[in-house]
Amino acid sequence: MPPPVIPPHLAPHRLLLVDDDPVLLETLTDLLRHEGFQVTTAGSGEGAERLLMAANPPFDLVLTDLVMPGKSGMDVLKKALEVNPSCTVLILSGFGSVREATEAMDQGAYGMATKPLHLDHFRNMLRRLMERIELIHERDHLRTRVAELQRAVDSLEATKGRMEMLANRINPAADSGSEALGDLERLAGLKSRGMLSEEQFEAAKKALFSRWLA
Repeated sequence: MPPPVIPPHLAPHRLLLVDDDPVLLETLTDLLRHEGFQVTTAGSGEGAERLLMAANPPFDLVLTDLVMPGKSGMDVLKKALEVNPSCTVLILSGFGSVREATEAMDQGAYGMATKPLHLDHFRNMLRRLMERIELIHERDHLRTRVAELQRAVDSLEATKGRMEMLANRINPAADSGSEALGDLERLAGLKSRGMLSEEQFEAAKKALFSRWLA
């Protein structure tokens, strides 16, 4: 027997499975759990929408039947992408619903699995789904890291600008020790009132010393 899609040493991956056929829903649930997924099920599109809106964190993998009474798989697809634009949605479709499944992919579904499912083909599709999800997670992590680094750079540039303005406002031209001491006292006063951090104080002091010694 081939190894499960998600190895046992890794945490189960949360998945929402939607189908109005209770027999198929139970069969696929057992299969997906064996493959390492933590499966949440819905027997209707309405139930799926409620689960999607309540999930925190949101599901990033949804397998949904296309043709169902009431809310269809297309409705589930739209709600899944509305809640989580990075969600990967796989459409489960019968032979007579190829046109609708193609439309679903045009609307953002990742792909289509035709029922009745061929087990090996289905497992291979699940592996591709997991590879895609891992790439999405890596992309989102890198985007978050870049944003954090940009905020840090902006903060450093703002601090540098404030220090330069502060150094320009304090007169370094006088040669007397009393005026030099007064400048340092004013910096210490700003620090004691919480207007300068220790790092900002040291940076401003260093800037003043460099100007006095120039």
